[in-house]
Amino acid sequence: MADKKKESKPAVSKAAHGQSPNIEQKANIYEAEYLGSGTFHFVKPKRKSAKRRQSRLKGTTPGARK
Repeated sequence: MADKKKESKPAVSKAAHGQSPNIEQKANIYEAEYLGSGTFHFVKPKRKSAKRRQSRLKGTTPGARK
């Protein structure tokens, strides 16, 4: 019997969505400024209304932090 070797494809890792070369990313979305004595000023995008709605719908368990 002849030995048959399985041909395997080279391992090509898929880029994460944020690192995709096809998607244009906005520059400087997040900023952090050090104001002194442990105080920072952060600038980041606002949450989308759909995400706010889902948080409100799913996070309505009363007494969840007990």
